[in-house]
Formats: sequence, structure tokens, C-alpha cells
Amino acid sequence: MTNVTKQRSVLGFLMIATAILLIDTTLVRTLPSADNDRVLAYAVIFDFALVIPLLYWWLVARRKGKPVWKAIPFTGLGAVVAWLVLPAALKSRAFEVMWPLELSIVAFEVALIGYELRLLYRFIGRLRRVKRTEPETSEALRVAIREEFGDSKLAAFVLHDASLVYFLFFSWRRRAKTEAAEPGYTYHRKTSLILYAGIITHMIAFEGAIVHLLVHQWSPWAAWLLTAADVWLLALLWADCRASALRPVRLSGGTIRLRYGLRIQADVPLEAIAEIASNSSFEPDAAEQRSFALPILGTPNVRIRFNRPLRVNGFLFWPRKAEGVYLAMDDPHAFVRDVRAAMEARDSE
Repeated sequence: MTNVTKQRSVLGFLMIATAILLIDTTLVRTLPSADNDRVLAYAVIFDFALVIPLLYWWLVARRKGKPVWKAIPFTGLGAVVAWLVLPAALKSRAFEVMWPLELSIVAFEVALIGYELRLLYRFIGRLRRVKRTEPETSEALRVAIREEFGDSKLAAFVLHDASLVYFLFFSWRRRAKTEAAEPGYTYHRKTSLILYAGIITHMIAFEGAIVHLLVHQWSPWAAWLLTAADVWLLALLWADCRASALRPVRLSGGTIRLRYGLRIQADVPLEAIAEIASNSSFEPDAAEQRSFALPILGTPNVRIRFNRPLRVNGFLFWPRKAEGVYLAMDDPHAFVRDVRAAMEARDSE
């Protein structure tokens, strides 16, 4: 579907939705019987909660290959708009009008919860099967989620949240394992990762308490929302530290397995590496900051440039194509030396 056709579809939807809004608003403001006309209330809610969402799916989402249930979130938004459009006298009647729709939404939510429980049951079964061949729980989570949900962005977010919970609560009895066949390269001991985490934790705890007290005077809900965001950030920070201690970068089977905390996740084949270099520090320019994956915390001392764009999961495991990656390694020279040796050995075969 060309961009011109997409633009026409979006423009057509906006024109029809605007026309419905203007007509319904004019009717409820001008008809003498509008204040007591329940049929009019039904019609307005029907237009905004059903007609416009279905029009959006038919004219816009359907042409992008989206299923019809993608329009369901717009029903709630349409109900809010209908509430704003209705006159004050009909707002009290709107509850009587809305109950069939609310009942339908409740039924849909029950069905959705049942579907999610079914997915959870299937996922747990698949995770158990994967664990038989993959003893490392975090990697088993990755394999099971990929097999069950594919490589979508939603699956990446699910993997990120599952990894966060695992490393934060269930990984403290495990120790990092370094096998002779799969040498591990650490990146948390000499790169001041724990120091960064401690400083950020101190700042968030101290400033978060002050911000909470100040915002609470204006809105308690906003204050607790900000505090919850601070708690989530601290959980992410320390889960990343734990993942960094347990998951070193590995060189195995002609592939660099980047499990760089919860910040960078990728499998880089040696044949995809155009250049690898180490230095005491690198300073990526603006173009590289956009096209490379960066370690976020620490000063990068290893640069890997790809000969083609590769998929890299960055912050929140958001998948994107990257032209290379910067890393902050404990022993950058040893890592680069071993990677170069593996590349030379592969080329000589």
C-alpha cells in the first residue's frame, strides 16, 4: 500500500469522524427535546463508541493488516467524547445508556483474562521443556518467549519484564559460570557499575522523597505515581547489576553472545564484524550515538562495527537495527584479542 493511499485513508477517516462529531454536537445543542431524548443519547454513544472505532479499523487499521479487535481501545475513548458532547440533562441518563456497553466490555475482559491465563499455562509448559536443555534460567526465558510469542516488540518487552523479575528476586542463589569452551568476559568489576548504581540510588532515594512531599501538596495521586516510577527505576538498576554479574559476554560457536546486563542483548556472528577495536575510552559522535548501541552506564572502551545492520535489543529490550555497538569491558584488550583470533581462525578454515 503506497504512502499516498495511506494518507488518503487517514484523511477520509478524519473527515468522516469530524462530520459525525459536528452533526451530533449540533443535534444535541439545537433540538428542543434533546434534554430528555434517550434515543438521541443512544445514537450519540453508538456513533462515538462503535461507529467511529469501526470506521478507523475499516479505513486505516485494516489496510495495514490489523485485526478488528485493534479498534477496541477506541471504544472507551469514544465513550468519553460522547460524555462530553451530551448535554448536562442527559449525562445522568448516560449511565442507563452505557450499561449494555459496559456489560460487553466486562465480558470481553473476562475472555481476555482467560486467554492470558491460557497463554501463561502454555508458556510455563514450554519453559519447563526448554529448561531441560538450557540450564541457565535467563537464557531459557529468552528461548521460551521467542518460541511462544515470536520476535515482536511485545515479546521483547515481555522478555525484559520477565528478566527484571528473575534477576531482582530469584537469581541470588546462583553464581556466574564460566565454561572453558565458552570463555566469559566481565564488564561489571572494573567499570564502576556498582558505584554508578549506588550513586543513582542515593540520588533517587533522597530527591524522590523531597519531590513526593512537594507534589503530594498538589496531588496525592501524582506523588505516588512518581514514587512508583522511582521504585521501578531502582528495581531496573539493581536487576541490571545482578544480570551483569551473572551474564558475562561470551564467545561461542563463531558468535559473540552479548548479554550486557539489561541494556544490550544481541547475537553477533563473527562474519558480521567489519571492525573491532579497544581503547582506554571512546567518544561516539552524534551519528554513532544514533546508529550504534551504547552501554548507557560507564565509559565505552570497545567498539564493534558491523558490516551490515544487525538487530540489537537496547533499553527495555527495544529491538532496532544497529550499525555497531560500544561496550565498557573490564579487560577490553583481552576481549578484542580473542575476538580477532577467532575471526582469523574462522577465515583460515
